[in-house]
This record gives sequence, structure tokens and C-alpha cells, in this order.
Amino acid sequence: MKKITGLKILGQPDPGVPKDVHLVGRYALGVDWADGHGSIYPFDRLRRDCACGQCDTVEELASEMAWPADIKRTDEGLRVTWVDQHASLYPYPALRTLCRCAGCTGGH
Repeated sequence: MKKITGLKILGQPDPGVPKDVHLVGRYALGVDWADGHGSIYPFDRLRRDCACGQCDTVEELASEMAWPADIKRTDEGLRVTWVDQHASLYPYPALRTLCRCAGCTGGH
């Protein structure tokens, strides 16, 4: 099981909420979490991790399916609208669990 986030302390930022969301090169989204952890989400992987239940079943993603047209931070989570007009919502706790870095997956 992955460690998700730390405990929220009164008066401190919620560790499960991003303090910064930014592009990483031309292929990925970077999230800096309030607890100091950094995550990188390649666009194609992010699209496959969409909670709609259909995106992960597509055998081969067309280029427009894996390219974001708009990315917004909302109270509910990170909302990505893809070039093909499909919209994905990634609640922050769920987005954090999608991190595949060595620290989150137990690797060294």
C-alpha cells in the first residue's frame, strides 16, 4: 500500500493539496505537494489513469487523446480537458496515489 500524505496540522497547509502545478517539458505535468513531495505525471499515463473507465481500455492513444487543452486547479481536484474534448477530474488524494516515483512505489 502506498503512503498517501501526512496528517494535516492546524494552521499548516494540507499536505494532500498541491502548492504548485506546472508543465514538465512538453510531455508531463508536475505537481509540488504542500508536504514537499514532487510528482511527475506524463500526459499519456495521466489520460490512461482517468477515472471514467474508458480511457484505460483504449489500446492505442491517439495524439489528441493524450494532449491537454486546458488544466485547472479546482476545489474538487485537478481538471484536465483534453484536445479531443474529454474532461478528466483527478481528486487530489487520488492524484497523489498515482505518483509512480521510487519513494511512493517502495523502490530505491
